[in-house]
Amino acid sequence: MNKKIDTLEFELKLTNEISKKVYFQRTNQNKEFEFKDLVDGIYKLQVLNEDYKQNIFEIKFSQKLNQIFYVEKLCKYRENKSKVCPNCKSDKKVVPIFYGLTTGKFMKQNRNKYHFEGCEISNCDPSWYCKKDKLEF
Repeated sequence: MNKKIDTLEFELKLTNEISKKVYFQRTNQNKEFEFKDLVDGIYKLQVLNEDYKQNIFEIKFSQKLNQIFYVEKLCKYRENKSKVCPNCKSDKKVVPIFYGLTTGKFMKQNRNKYHFEGCEISNCDPSWYCKKDKLEF
């Protein structure tokens, strides 16, 4: 079975769901990996790297299999949709985080309404800021 992962190098764990036999492998510099001498069956492929550990794939394997997997980095901010601060358990001093280019005048006029964070935005940024705890979440 040959697979290609479209991102960084990873430690991988492959488990046969029936026999519970476990195989370990690491992707190479070309983002490819190979498990040899597998029997037909259903397998669970897990990425063992901490930031990617929620990437688990079920594979129905028979004969030779080539497949591309797209893994996604875990973002701790995506799971929290609430504006309640995880430290003080209140939303009284919580404001949205404002990302992007703005003027000094706008920032001064809205300093109590927003927490300003700058222009660089990733796909994993916090949405809220607690003024009491000085915490982004």
